[in-house]
Parts: sequence; structure tokens; C-alpha cells
Amino acid sequence: MELSYVPKRYLVTCLVYLGILCQYSMRRNLDVAIVAMVNTTGPEDAQTSDEQQLTPEFDWSQTMIGVLFGCYYCGYVMTKLIGGYLFDRYPSIRILEGSIFFGAVIHILQPPAARLHVSAFIISLIMQGVVESMTIPAAYAVMGAWATRTENNQRTPFVLTGQYIGMFIGTCATGVITEKLGWAASFYIFGMVGIAWGVIADVSIRDFSLERPPMEPEDNIFLHGDRYQDGDSVNERTKLPQMQTAVHRPPIPWLRMLTCPAVHVIVVCQVFLQCGTHLMTTYAPLYYVHSFHGDVKTVGTSAGVPVLIVAVCLSVASIVADSRYWRSTMSTERLRKTVNTVGFFGLAACSISLAVSTGFARSLTSFCLSAVFVATAMGGGFLVNLLDIAPIFAGEIKGISTTVSHLAGSIFLVAVGLLTKYKTRNEWSIVFTVTACALIVAAILFIIFGSGNEQSWAREEPKEKRLTCTAPAVPDITSVFTKTILPVQYPLEEDYSRNSDEEEDYFEEEDTAMAHNLVDGKYSKSY
Repeated sequence: MELSYVPKRYLVTCLVYLGILCQYSMRRNLDVAIVAMVNTTGPEDAQTSDEQQLTPEFDWSQTMIGVLFGCYYCGYVMTKLIGGYLFDRYPSIRILEGSIFFGAVIHILQPPAARLHVSAFIISLIMQGVVESMTIPAAYAVMGAWATRTENNQRTPFVLTGQYIGMFIGTCATGVITEKLGWAASFYIFGMVGIAWGVIADVSIRDFSLERPPMEPEDNIFLHGDRYQDGDSVNERTKLPQMQTAVHRPPIPWLRMLTCPAVHVIVVCQVFLQCGTHLMTTYAPLYYVHSFHGDVKTVGTSAGVPVLIVAVCLSVASIVADSRYWRSTMSTERLRKTVNTVGFFGLAACSISLAVSTGFARSLTSFCLSAVFVATAMGGGFLVNLLDIAPIFAGEIKGISTTVSHLAGSIFLVAVGLLTKYKTRNEWSIVFTVTACALIVAAILFIIFGSGNEQSWAREEPKEKRLTCTAPAVPDITSVFTKTILPVQYPLEEDYSRNSDEEEDYFEEEDTAMAHNLVDGKYSKSY
């Protein structure tokens, strides 16, 4: 039956997609705007004589720039520690709205903070990281509440592509806006877009709770009992999520997980890939300016192209790596190691090419090829390997690797600032060479310690608790009362509240009541 309206759950999907796009556009704002904020390129270095020159407003060193880049990720990690507490106390839709809305407000306040003092700017960046770190987890929660598992497989990847599209738009648009209106205008424009999204989202989905059904008939059926292919509705899956998983999910074996070499190598790979990605995104504009004296518009566009390539190649890499052909020709472990090796060694080769590059076109080509290899390693290598070794604990492993990689990434950003103190091409060559060596080491470690088999600690099943209690036998009237107890065993659910002592007390009281109601060997009518 064709409907003349769009169901509200699809409206929710679009709003979440646009929210993620807005926020990731803001995240890439500083990477390009910093070129104009601290640009030291003189008029003699410009590519054309009629090019508009941007007067630098701040005299920040490369080390300070590295600190500014790293501050965001420090705040990003801090909220991970209290994320579970927030999700237990507040609805996920409110966390999503607050993350994007307040992140946009802080984004607008950053130009005045930077002009006030660099310490105020640092505090604003840390606060922005703290606020925005909850966006993706909240988006997952919202999408899970507004879709069955069948629909989630289709709509969640679409929503998450907003990250890369937003990064591409933010990087390219910032270059154009900065050239025409100045660096501060890009912060104001992207911040206002984020605030506008927050207002529209609040008006549109404030009554979208599962307790209050929406007005559209299709959504009404969907939320209250419509059975999909997986056999469950949204209302049933979101009512008591903790009770659904508590019985079937074993306790997390933290000690064995944290001492497993297969987990260690996944964390190492994500840390070093994060460093390589930072060079491709965060530091690419400054590299173009220092090495080739590019203008801010060209720098922004050039830095945005590799991000778009990652968005396109990531889906292709995951589909190709897990295709039936490769699955039938090699084992899972060999497949993961092969794909991961191609991705990391390819990215290392591109880093070496950047280290010896002497032309803008060659560097841009190397960055674009780097994006292809990053997508290869993520789509079919270590990033999906955690689903192979511990599918039921993949979330915990991902949380550990993400936290460690962000902490290491913030340190790496500061280290790059220290290594490029004088902004010369030779210094950048050292940075790319060291990064290439680290990527090669990570690839070799994955070959040695990586695994494609489910680990023993991830296969443990919870032990079923059993309770022995007693029940009274049928009384023998001829002998007035025969106190016979029959042992009965049955499995005990996790939330069972009585113990065996309470059961025995209960049955003893019942026996006493029955005995008092016997009159001349017969039960009285009152009983």
C-alpha cells in the first residue's frame, strides 16, 4: 500500500544524518582555518601576484598548534568515562540533540575565545571535545530504537556516511569562506547551521518517545507489535534491554581480554592508523602551505578530496573483502592479514612518497592513494577483525582501542608540531618517514599476533544456576496427615528473588494451616 507521507522513523533517520554531517563539518573547520589564523607565508611566496593575501592574526608556534589540535581529542576521551552514566539517566535522543547543539554553541564562541587568550581557546576546544564525543553512541542508540535489526543494517551505514561527507564539506567550504570572509566567518556559519539543526530536531522529534505512539498509522503499527523478518518489534526490543541480554550474555572476562595478543595487536593497528589519518586530514593543510605555499582555498579543497575517497572506498573494501569468492578461497585469518598488510604497507609507501615529494600534484596524488589504503585496512583488516575473535565483546574491544587511539593521537599531534618547528620540507619528510616505519611495524605485528578465530574466552557460556527446594505431597486422609516432601529441581532465572530457605518456610506454614483445618480426619469447608 502506497502512502502519501513520509513515516516519522525515516524523518528521524534524515535528522540524525544531517546532525552528524553538521558536527563533522565543524570538526574539520579548524584544520583549514588555522592556515589563515597563523599563516606566515609572505607575498613573495604566493602562487600568483594578484592572489589575496591573508594577514595572520596570531603568532602561535607549531608546538602550540599541535597542542590546539590535541586538546579536542583530550576532551573527546574524557566523556567516554562518564558516557554510560549519561545514557542510564537521560534519553539517547536528548543526548544526541545536546551534543550537536551545545557543540555548535561552543563553536561560535571559539573566535572570541581565541582573540581573548590562547588558554581560553584551549578550554573551548576541550569543552567541544567533551560535548561532541557522545554524538555517535547516541546516534547508534536512536537508530536502534527506531528500526528493527533488518532495517538497521540498511539505514545505519547510510547515517554514518554523514561523518565523511561532513568532513569533506567542512574542509572544502572552510577554504572558500576563509578566503572570502575571513577565518572567523567559517566558525560562525558552521556554528549557526548546527544550532539551526538543534532547533529543528527538537521541534520535530521531541514527542518521538516509544511510550507515546506517533500519529502516522504505519509508524503506529511499526512501534506496537508489527512483526518483521527478525520477529521482534521496536517496542519489545527497547522496553527492557537489560533483561533481554543479561541471561544470554556472559560476564566480560576483562583479565583474559586485556592479556590477549590478538586484542593488543588490534589496538596497536588502530593507534598507528590514527596517526596516519591525522597527517592526511588534520595536518594536510599546513603541510601544503609549508611545503608549497598554497592558498587557503586550494589547500581546503585538496585536503577534502582524500576524505571523500575514504567514504567511497570504505564500503567497497568491506564488500570485496567479505565476498564469497575470498571466503571460499582462504581462511578468515589469512584474509584479514592479507587485506591489513596491503592497507598498511600501501599507506607506508604513500608516506614515503610524501617524504620525498617535491611537487604539489605528486603530494595530492599520494594523499588520495593513502585514502584508498586507509579504507582497505579499515574495511577488511584489523577493524573488522574484532568481530572475528570476540563477536559478543566487540563493543568492549572497540571502546578500548578507540580510547587508546585518541589518547595516542593527541600526543602524536603535539609531537608533529614539535618536529615541524621551523616549517621546512625536510622536517615534514622526517614526520612522514617515521610514520611509514610505524605503519610497517604495525603490519608485521598483525601478521605475527593477529587471529581470525574466535577466542576461547569469548565462547564461554554462563553457568545455569539451579535451586533445590521442596514441595508438599498430597496428604493421606486415612492417616490424618502424612508429611512427605518431594524434592523438585528446576532452573533459576537470574532475577529470581527467593532462596531455598524462604521456600521451605512458605511450605511449612501451608502444612500447619492444612493440619489445623482437619476435623475428625476430614478437611473443613473453611479450607
